[in-house]
Amino acid sequence: MVNRWLSRAAIAVAILAAFALAFALTPPRGPRSMREFDASRVADLEVRMWQAYYAKQRTRLFALLVTLLHEQYHYSWATATLEGFHLARAAATFGDLRGGYDVVLPDLETAYAKAKSWTHAEFDPRAVAHAELAWWVARRVPGQNSAEQIGALIADEYALLYETTRARVADAALLRAQAASLRDAQAGPPDWDRIARLLLQSYSELRSALSSEAV
Repeated sequence: MVNRWLSRAAIAVAILAAFALAFALTPPRGPRSMREFDASRVADLEVRMWQAYYAKQRTRLFALLVTLLHEQYHYSWATATLEGFHLARAAATFGDLRGGYDVVLPDLETAYAKAKSWTHAEFDPRAVAHAELAWWVARRVPGQNSAEQIGALIADEYALLYETTRARVADAALLRAQAASLRDAQAGPPDWDRIARLLLQSYSELRSALSSEAV
């Protein structure tokens, strides 16, 4: 009787494990494209990631990154978790640095290499990683961190990542830089509602620019 119960329990565990594995490894439905995304959802997740980053809530930052990658890149949960680890580690490491910033590049390059293969894109992961780090660093340098200067650097990254022209993505990049500058400029608690609105404008503009290019 005991052996029969153990056998049934083992079968039940095996079935649950199989379902869990399938859930983790099966990507959600939808196009594997970085050009097609829900602007409002991306903006919402990004503002919450910024809040987690500046509060040094690393577990929360990681969870939000995984959710973003799963929903917007259509990664499986397993892939999103692995790539989220690289991106979260890069952000967390950068947050603690005061120099020698290139140490975060391997994680950024690994994450973008996966994005390239997953979406069948043609961009250079190394170039995108360097472009992203460039505007991260510039935000810390007085005289190089105005919204216009940071926006130009974000536009450089967007042009590489989305394989388009800087002119097409410049407005979206500037709006995102303005959101970042607003967060940095306030002595008291940031106006997260206003920052969220700027990010929504930014991603809506980016989505529109990329969609019109595809027509």
